[in-house]
Amino acid sequence: MISKLLKKAGFYKLVKKPGFIDRIKTESSQFKTVFDVGAYHGKFIDEMLLCNPRLTVHSFEPYNISFQFLVNKFKKQQNVLVNNYAVSDKAGQANFNINAFAETNSLLESASVNETINSLTKKESDQTVQVISLGDYCLQNSIAEIDLIKIDTQGNSFNVLTGLAALLKEKKIKYLYVEAEFIEIYKNEKLFSEIESLMRSFDYGIVDLYNLNYLNNDRLAWCDVLFTPNK
Repeated sequence: MISKLLKKAGFYKLVKKPGFIDRIKTESSQFKTVFDVGAYHGKFIDEMLLCNPRLTVHSFEPYNISFQFLVNKFKKQQNVLVNNYAVSDKAGQANFNINAFAETNSLLESASVNETINSLTKKESDQTVQVISLGDYCLQNSIAEIDLIKIDTQGNSFNVLTGLAALLKEKKIKYLYVEAEFIEIYKNEKLFSEIESLMRSFDYGIVDLYNLNYLNNDRLAWCDVLFTPNK
């Protein structure tokens, strides 16, 4: 559904190579700990558990309806921990924007892109949410190393990564799969270049880009970026 709406809005997704899951499928059999930040309905969790059902997955979803969906979906799987938090660079409370299309919900307000995209990101309501940093969460739960973190927080990737500074400095995270925009979809968001620069400051490099989406078939709009420590 979302792909059809995006195409109508002038966004095109270019797919010419195997996806991210195919890239890490073999290696993931050795993974122990995965974080899903912005879990929504748990599709990424499903894909990872198919690769390795022994994984421990820590998921984070602030939107109450999606959180309850995850609780019900994974209630029989003790290795999937569902957390009702938004994730950013510090702990506290924040206003969470609930938009017309729930996958676009964000801590950030929506910017104006075009008529169709604006109809998806149009704010309909809000809720107060608890916010944590992943660095604090790891300290509280005695997590010293993470195999993979997926970050899909609708414009807030930079702040999520900033909250991981201690682990990134020590290169305790093997892979980070991060959504990054090249155009402003959310107000004052940090774009791809700033995210890449931040990761470079921690001596992490880009493995590959996935899910490249284009505006009007001629301008790169956003993608998912796979980072890993430089050797």
